[in-house]
Formats: sequence, C-alpha cells, structure tokens
Amino acid sequence: MSEPTIILHHYQGSPYAEKIVTALRVKGLPWYSVQTSPILPRKLLEPLTHGYRRIPVMQIGNNVYCDTAIILNELERRFPEPAISSGSAGAAGLADVFASWVDKQLFGNIRDQMPWGATPEEQKSSPLHATFGNKAFLADRAQLTGGRPINVEALRSAQPFLLDQLLANLETLESILHPSQRAFQQQQHNNKAEGGWILGNDKPTASDISVFGILSWLVSTKRAAEYVTPAAYPGVFAWFAQMKAYMKKHAHPTLDRVKFSGEEALAVARGASLASGGVYEPTGESANPLEKRQVGELVTVSPNDNGKVPVRGAIVEITKWRVVIRPEALEAYPDIRVVMHFPRSGYIILPVTKAQL
Repeated sequence: MSEPTIILHHYQGSPYAEKIVTALRVKGLPWYSVQTSPILPRKLLEPLTHGYRRIPVMQIGNNVYCDTAIILNELERRFPEPAISSGSAGAAGLADVFASWVDKQLFGNIRDQMPWGATPEEQKSSPLHATFGNKAFLADRAQLTGGRPINVEALRSAQPFLLDQLLANLETLESILHPSQRAFQQQQHNNKAEGGWILGNDKPTASDISVFGILSWLVSTKRAAEYVTPAAYPGVFAWFAQMKAYMKKHAHPTLDRVKFSGEEALAVARGASLASGGVYEPTGESANPLEKRQVGELVTVSPNDNGKVPVRGAIVEITKWRVVIRPEALEAYPDIRVVMHFPRSGYIILPVTKAQL
C-alpha cells in the first residue's frame, strides 16, 4: 500500500498552520499544500469541512482532521517515527497542558499586538498591515469570535498595557529554555547528542512544535520588536534558531510543501470515498467504558470557544480522545463522502433532537 498523501489546507501567515508545518518538517514527511482564503467563503473546502471554519485542516484521503490537537495526534498515530510524543503518559499529559497554555495564553498575547485596524497609509507598509486593516478581514474575525464588532480603537490603545502580559509569558518561556540551552551548548562542545528542547528531550516534541508555530508569528511580524530581542530572551532565541536548523535538516528533501489545488484535493477525497465503499476503518483508540454516545447516533460537533459553527453527522467512532462523524454529502458533491475527526477536549458534542431533523 502506498503511503497516505497528507494534504494541508491553510493560508500563509496562520500561526496554527505553521504549527502543523513545523510538525511535518520535524517528522520529515511529504505533504501537499492547498492555499485557502484567510476569510470565508472557502467554496472548495466546504465539501470537506461542512461548515467547520477553523484553519488549518488536514486531509488524508476522505478523512478530514479538524483542530491542530487532533492533527498532531493523527500524525503521531500514522507516522510514529520519529516520535514527537513526550514518552511516558505523565510527560504526554504535561505536554497537553503546555500546549493549552501556548494556544490560549501566548497566542492571545501575540494576537493582541497585531496592527488591528491599520489605516490606509499603514496598510501600504506591509502585507500584515494590509490584512489587519482590511474591513472584510475584521468582519470575518468578529464573526469568528462571536459576532460583536472588533473595537480597533480600544484594542490599539490597550496594546501598551497588554504588552505586559506577553513579556511576562516570554519570561516564563525563557525560564524553561535558558537552562536547557546552556546544557545543549555544553553537549555541542563535547560532541554529544542533540538536546536543549523544552521538555529536556534529545529531540523536539509536540511542546517545541506548539511554541515554534505561535512564536514564529511574533518573530516574522516583528511586533514589539524593541522588547522581544535576543538580549532580553537569549534562551528563547537560541532555541528558536535551533528549531529552524532542525527543520531545515529533517524536512522531506523533495516533497515538502508541494503545491496542490483545491480541485485536486476534492478529487483525492472523491477517489477515497469510492475506494472505501462507505466503510470507515477505526483508529483502535480506547473508548470510555461509561460512554453514553453510540456509533450511528446523529450529533453536532462544535468548538466551545470560537468559530462555533456546528457540524452535523452520524458518529462512526468515539474514543476517549476523539469523535469521528460522517456528515451527509453536499447536494452539489454527492460523490464526496468524508469522515471528520475532532478532539474531545475543546469541542461540544450534542445529540440532534427530532425537532432539529
């Protein structure tokens, strides 16, 4: 059997997409890149995502993986070597807690420093300013976060005070990385194995991947550049350079970010739908013995923080960590039958009542 084709649907500049790109390169996997719009609509993605609006989305055949947590989990399940898991169950749990801190705290700190509501003159200075000054982008992000218009004037006036939170969290990161970086430098001097990663492993793990994906957004956009410097955070910047070098060394030599079109991705899903004959192959992950939901039950799945668009489908697998549903094929694409994977954590699963049918 040929190796499954990894297709990543993403847009340039997405820090969460960068997290998955980092994982693919650390693992040295071949992957295909479908560039999507940063805002709705995404017409060629809709037959695969059925209303789910977050980016990135990973596709393997007619399996669609929603949320970076389940994407990282699936990459590790399908391609266990080189491992990005943290070893023991206790270490894996700690990595999950750390990833949550990165996604909720560090991401929010960096997002708050973006040039929200950039003026027409400011928009000329960079693509970043053009994006954050675009009225359609601001309206889309308002809808993503609940529908209330973004008060750009209030946000920009609060940025000097919100900066305190970013710098405090960078200090936390520095306290983790500085000792390990010193150890890594010592190992280099003695020609020993690689080291100096966030959890003290000899190779980068999901914790390093999560931080790099989000932190690269801050570094590449040069926000708060006078504060975020190698002099202020030597351990963070040394680790960042180490990550870049590691990815350059281990990325797939020929099939790294191969350009792919939305139409080609749909053709892959169509072919896999036909080949599977409607049969889903379970992951084999363990289920909660007290689980009340059953395979075949019609449910909706939606994020519990933002982008709360429910996706409706019948459960085909439910484990301690994921729920997999099969939505009805769209009328315009009757031959594309996908199965969608969501993490249990951070998502709400609700039964579809008769009143909703």
